[in-house]
Amino acid sequence: MTEQLNKQWDGLTTTGELTLGVYFAGTRHKRFTLRVGVAGDWIAAHETYPSSPFQLGALEVFRRQLLNLGDIPTECLTVELLREALTEIDLAILAEADEELEKKLTPPSAATPTGAASNTPSSETAIGSPKSAT
Repeated sequence: MTEQLNKQWDGLTTTGELTLGVYFAGTRHKRFTLRVGVAGDWIAAHETYPSSPFQLGALEVFRRQLLNLGDIPTECLTVELLREALTEIDLAILAEADEELEKKLTPPSAATPTGAASNTPSSETAIGSPKSAT
């Protein structure tokens, strides 16, 4: 990964390990770095595989998001390699990592309470209030 690429995705990646790994050049490669997905990933997948099943498009999206997978050179990390060597178990791990990364980067909802309930008594429960004096 180049220095510029590191800066571009700084704070927008997650790392993990595949269970079985992708077999390449005599070794199973398990350790990965996955970047956050961008709109262009799905557009490129659709342009590359316009009439293909959804699963092939999803595989292309994951290929684009993988900044590294073990010691596999980036130019060798192809859909064809993933199609033949990535197990369903490991595909699920990539999908889970992608989902967790999205959750981590999603700002808290505005509807989520940001603090504890107020300590200030309401007018109905305040001492000396006509309603509480009964």
